[in-house]
Amino acid sequence: MYETERIRQFLGDHWKAFRDILKTALDSPYAYLSSLDAYIFNKPGKQLRPALVLCTAGLCGTPGALSHAVAAVAEMIHTATLLHDDVADNASTRRGMRSVQKQFGPATSILLGDYWFARAFRVLVDYDGLNLLPLYAEAIQALSEGEILQLEKGRTLDISLNEYYSVCEKKTVSLFRTSMVSGALSVPEKEISTAYMPVIEKAAYHMGMAFQINDDIMDYCPVAEAGKPCYQDIAESKITLPLLGALANAGEDIFRSRIAGWIRRVEEEDREALSEIIRFVKDYEGIEYARKVWLHHNMKAQEQLNALPPSQWRDCLLKILGT
Repeated sequence: MYETERIRQFLGDHWKAFRDILKTALDSPYAYLSSLDAYIFNKPGKQLRPALVLCTAGLCGTPGALSHAVAAVAEMIHTATLLHDDVADNASTRRGMRSVQKQFGPATSILLGDYWFARAFRVLVDYDGLNLLPLYAEAIQALSEGEILQLEKGRTLDISLNEYYSVCEKKTVSLFRTSMVSGALSVPEKEISTAYMPVIEKAAYHMGMAFQINDDIMDYCPVAEAGKPCYQDIAESKITLPLLGALANAGEDIFRSRIAGWIRRVEEEDREALSEIIRFVKDYEGIEYARKVWLHHNMKAQEQLNALPPSQWRDCLLKILGT
């Protein structure tokens, strides 16, 4: 059994309540809109962010209707950003099937993302979560900034390690942090939430960094059942940590322009240029470099979570870290 399925089983009725709110929030009298939502629901992905909400809520107190609603909001905002990102990246697939923008067109993907954003904020209003609205507004701002920075660096191909880490923090950490913080704030036990908040925020930061870095590593490690194409980042002109690590090991001044030339050829579907990049990452141990950074964040996240009182909720967060 996959770890994500065990997590959902542990969450039990809380997971069902989250799913019910999510489906109800997106219910529409328009057949086409309902068919688009169904297309996404058929392959929902890991849904880690709602799990983060619910586990953190349970860690701090008694998860209730607001917790379930916030879990739905986290998933809706995450999905909305993916719908927009796929248009920006001209992505052909998402979660092992054709992306919405390829199946139904980029305009549909953008408008559907807008719809999911709007419904997410409506859910916050309906469940008396207006106090959490600034958290999610800030997360969306960070997500947008991260995507724009990544697009800019895809044109210039001069991204530095610090800029890469900034992209990770904005595009991934921001919603991890918001999910966990809003989960903590969704329960009535405010004193516990306040006491745990510094640890929760640090854990969220390292969990988000570890998740994104692992995702970037996996792009260079083809796995048949992964459900996503390999080497997609390079195909989209994204220089991520495995390649940055290889550059750091090989010599930035010597190889940066050569790498840029290979990427430009990859943009023109030159398979030999892609092979050159793959060999470069292997020869200069880019994967090993990235794994060291991933391990640092993974261990830091474990340290923060282990500083919290023992509970099944804490163990569930540790399981999410391991997915």
